Amino acid sequence: MKHIFSHQGKKGDILKASIDLFADRGYDAVSVRDIAKAAGVTEAALYKHFNGKEAMSLYIFKEIIKDYCLRISNISKEDLSSVDKLCKIVAITYDLYQAHPSEIRFALLSHYKFWDRLSDDIRPHLLIKSIIEDGINKGEIPREESYFLLSLYSGLMLEPLSQYHYFHEVFPDFPQLKERVAAKVRILLS
Repeated sequence: MKHIFSHQGKKGDILKASIDLFADRGYDAVSVRDIAKAAGVTEAALYKHFNGKEAMSLYIFKEIIKDYCLRISNISKEDLSSVDKLCKIVAITYDLYQAHPSEIRFALLSHYKFWDRLSDDIRPHLLIKSIIEDGINKGEIPREESYFLLSLYSGLMLEPLSQYHYFHEVFPDFPQLKERVAAKVRILLS
């Protein structure tokens, strides 16, 4: 499977194995030994590239979030209404999940663990908040406290993805789910 970011050689093997294991089992249920075994390397080889599981996980999380922020930043510059930008962010988020389920699942499962270790330049919620505030200032979004709207928007967008792994059999197919979430965002922000 193609990943959002890539590395060659043993480091790449270690990253791919860890992403898949973390997404499948969660951070706490995976050991360095598990990662080394899945990557086909020794634990010593793993430690040549990373100081440990937490350092590796943080590295992966930051790389995923950097990519996501770049995508959001590009959308924020488009000549669209604020609501259309926010719906487009829903679309790219769902497209990313569909194309890279292990990475996005890992990021969704890990954001509470690593969120406070991100610098402001790679915090997607700050980019989204600025789009919401711009929409409020332009009268495209009803006046409301921006962090409140951001929380509602984020929950509406991300919670179905967080639950998708468990409920994919009863959720609508992925394209329809993406469209339904975007429609709910339009209702929320109208």
